[in-house]
Amino acid sequence: MQLANPKFPLVVKIGHAHAGMGKVRVSNHQDFQDIASVVSITSCYTTTESYIDSKYDIRVQRIGNSYKAFMRTSISGHWKSNTGSAVVEQIAMTERFKLWVDECSELFGGLDIVAVEAIHGKDGKDYIIEVNDSSMSLLGENTDDDRKQIADLVIQKMHATHLANSMSKTTSGSSLLGPPNTSNNPSPQKSGPQTPSTPKSTTPTGTPQRSQSATPTKNTVQGGAMAPGTPPLPTKVTPTEEEDTFKNLKKTFANIFGDL
Repeated sequence: MQLANPKFPLVVKIGHAHAGMGKVRVSNHQDFQDIASVVSITSCYTTTESYIDSKYDIRVQRIGNSYKAFMRTSISGHWKSNTGSAVVEQIAMTERFKLWVDECSELFGGLDIVAVEAIHGKDGKDYIIEVNDSSMSLLGENTDDDRKQIADLVIQKMHATHLANSMSKTTSGSSLLGPPNTSNNPSPQKSGPQTPSTPKSTTPTGTPQRSQSATPTKNTVQGGAMAPGTPPLPTKVTPTEEEDTFKNLKKTFANIFGDL
């Protein structure tokens, strides 16, 4: 491992440890070579970052729509304020802090539980050093309220997911079965005043027949011809025509069956 133009002190972080573990402050090139020899026999990835002489740490957390900000100040004299003894106090939530967690939440697809760790340096600047999701630790005196909010949020998400899956399965099942069969269902009645049905009369043979309406139906004639779908006009047969028709039928039967 080679180091070009090092700026000491710096911090070497080994592996994915958290809560201040796996971090070593390196003050010079010789110390860096020593820690490099240790890293070479491990299978962990290693990163280096600039050392920030801190005044205190800032933690901004979001659980659902609840935001909190904390300040942590070391009283043990350790360069890592989250190691040893420290004083944690809740501070006012500012628009700047809210912007931090909201932007980090969107960067990772919209996290409902997220925390941003920052260092307030002695130079008066804030440096964001870490972003955590639901693996974040809880700080302050109201950790029980935070745990309850997390539980309520998880249950709410589970109910929403279950409802969405149920609706999806119902929709898929309906599409496979096809449209409902309405052939046996009675036709819906039209709203408004109902016209009484025409009474039926029974012939001597017992066959029901619908009686004719008292009002004759008018036929529409277009260009001298009957309109499509219109029943034919009744023809008026005179007595003379009726006698001629009877004589013609009698002749036809005589030809077929002999003289009647």
